[in-house]
Amino acid sequence: MQHFSEQAWADFVRGISEPLTKTNIESHLARGCSDCRATSDVWNQVQTMVSNETSYTPPENVVRMVKQEFAAAYSTERASVPASLLFDTFAQPLPAGIRSGAAVARQLVYEAEGLTVDLRLDSQPHSGKVLVVGQVLDKRHPRVSPSSVSIALWTQNGQPFLQVGPNESGEFQLEFNAQDDLRLLIDVAGRKIIRIPLAHLAAGNVLR
Repeated sequence: MQHFSEQAWADFVRGISEPLTKTNIESHLARGCSDCRATSDVWNQVQTMVSNETSYTPPENVVRMVKQEFAAAYSTERASVPASLLFDTFAQPLPAGIRSGAAVARQLVYEAEGLTVDLRLDSQPHSGKVLVVGQVLDKRHPRVSPSSVSIALWTQNGQPFLQVGPNESGEFQLEFNAQDDLRLLIDVAGRKIIRIPLAHLAAGNVLR
């Protein structure tokens, strides 16, 4: 009994067989070969699955945009400039007589690329959130235009999840669920990006 190769079946179900091969397969199936009928059914199922695969594939333009977004996010953080810590209330001893008192906020001052960033971190234990109030100051100018500055919080995986702009005095506010290993990125007119680490914020560790 005549049978056919896998390549012949693959071409047959896709409709690209040579005319002679196509005629031979059709004639063979018409004679009632049960083995080849079962083989034909399997290959037809495979062809149906392959045909449906395109419906699960996202459009190429969407894939391209996602890839570009990830590449831009990665290059943005790589191009950032780490800020230098100038002041931290944790490093300042409390005056005698009040050292047993609990701190209510943490003050941080950073500097980079001619900018000064003043941050105040407040832990909110009841809500599990952290409140960050800050100000971006340019040493050369008394004010920073909000249209030229963007402040964003990034996760440890390198993904932005919260973004704000400052007011005309360079002041801004962020409130988010406490988590560790965040980074604050300050983009100034798309020319320079300041990176400030915000670590150990989970479980109320802002003040520790």
